[in-house]
Amino acid sequence: MTLPGAASMALAPVLSGPTRSVTVTAALPRALYLATGDPHVPALCVIAADAVRVPCAIRLGPGVPVPTAVVGSTAYVGDGRLAVGDRAVAVTRWWRPSRPRVQLSDLHARQRALRTDADVSALSGTSVRELLGRGEGLTPYGDDILSGALVTLIAGGHHAGQVIASMVAHELATRPGATTAVSAALLTHAMRGECIPELAAVLTDPLERLDSAVEALLRVGHSSGGGLLQGVRTGLEVLTGPAPTVRMVK
Repeated sequence: MTLPGAASMALAPVLSGPTRSVTVTAALPRALYLATGDPHVPALCVIAADAVRVPCAIRLGPGVPVPTAVVGSTAYVGDGRLAVGDRAVAVTRWWRPSRPRVQLSDLHARQRALRTDADVSALSGTSVRELLGRGEGLTPYGDDILSGALVTLIAGGHHAGQVIASMVAHELATRPGATTAVSAALLTHAMRGECIPELAAVLTDPLERLDSAVEALLRVGHSSGGGLLQGVRTGLEVLTGPAPTVRMVK
């Protein structure tokens, strides 16, 4: 049985290339994650229409269930389709993952609106190594903070974004088990400034809609939205003032 799907353009190198085997790394009711072995596109996932649209997703139509598979099992991707067991997903259209750009004119107002009295920079005096993999679940809280900060700094064109991205890349390359395969893949996208639409909205929606955008982001996952928001706050602090000290322990 073949299902139509809409794929992120970030997946084009894997989906449009020759057929290769991929491995199921996480099987959830509304998302199936698969590791590709490609360092530039380390994972892809098939998601239900109402699931969070991560940058590495193939999105199914409304009411279409995600294929079921056992973690560790093999699937096949290439030539515009993904085959999982007796089901296949054929790419019928493409979408561009969110890669926000902040408006410098409202940068300080956005930072003030998002800051809380208890807010302390999540990266101040903290090493990337200490944050990476810290927390529970498929995307540990520390990784979510890093992702939010990376996307924000890159959106603002700040050199710290590339500095932290190189730190994260170093840690992922030298400590492959430091975090989950799913989180490592999403961090790879964050290092390019790619993110979920809910995060992009917090950075780009008009200020009068900022509260609604924050509420939508906080509804993402059990704690992922909160970690991403903390990362956004940290990134905005850097964009509007002195950068915090970030260490990398080798």
